[in-house]
Amino acid sequence: MIVRGVYRSNKIGAEQSLAPYETCCLAEVFLPNVDSLEEFLDILELLYRVNKHSLMMPCHHPETEAIVRKNMRMGIGLTGILQASDEQLSWLDTGYKFLRDLDARYSEMHGLNPSIKLTTVKPSGTLSLLPGVTPGIHPAYAQFMYRRIQIATEHALVDICREHGYPVEYLKRLDGTVDYNTTVVTFPYAYPPGTKLASEMTAIDQLKAIRHLQTNWSDNSVSCTVYYKLKELPEIQKYLMKHYRNNYKSLSFLLHSNHGFEQAPYEEVTELEYLKLLESTTPITSTSSAAFEGADECVGGVCPVK
Repeated sequence: MIVRGVYRSNKIGAEQSLAPYETCCLAEVFLPNVDSLEEFLDILELLYRVNKHSLMMPCHHPETEAIVRKNMRMGIGLTGILQASDEQLSWLDTGYKFLRDLDARYSEMHGLNPSIKLTTVKPSGTLSLLPGVTPGIHPAYAQFMYRRIQIATEHALVDICREHGYPVEYLKRLDGTVDYNTTVVTFPYAYPPGTKLASEMTAIDQLKAIRHLQTNWSDNSVSCTVYYKLKELPEIQKYLMKHYRNNYKSLSFLLHSNHGFEQAPYEEVTELEYLKLLESTTPITSTSSAAFEGADECVGGVCPVK
């Protein structure tokens, strides 16, 4: 999965730092699905080569083309990390060194600039949920849950979801008003048995996992939302006072429950509630009637209103 995006600002992004007019080029490895170190390195090389040549593609903005070819910035990411085995996690340092050596050799061979950044851990979200792995460095939000996605109300996909039994409702704003231009669709979702859950990890456990990835893999800021309970706040503050400066680039925090968001992207439910919704829906096997131009803009599960 390759994703390209443009950022036109003099500000520095919290997760993926970009110069004005620069694009990023991202790829992702489903770590739990990799069987050996040799396969892992092979996947990394294939993704690297696709990213590198994607960054050499012509761009209709000359400013973008110039800065992209100068920096050759990419982010080869990992997902399903908390489902990976100890053996799979042991490959990260070797994989990182492999990519750095590959970039030096490949760039010289093809007369390209070396990439100033190579690796990342991004939020991942739906890209990971579809094959059933945990997103990025996140634990599973819950064993059984509702997954909500926002779609522009006039999009053909809304009717397809409705016809297949998925709950469809207008977006409710925080102030209690209704946004009729945006529709929220709810999907039932369950993780495989044995998946590490957010309820099984303290906020400090999650921070330590982020710290490990920031140290051993990611050139960019490891993107993660840390789920916490109110009683953990003093311990979180103490931990960050000691470790933040030299171990983290940016962090987000969210109460795991009782956070006040009525249509949250994830909502923990019982197995019975999950099965009830599952039984009332039928899988969507075709979207031939829906137009998907601009689908790459639906970052984080929120598609723009056109």
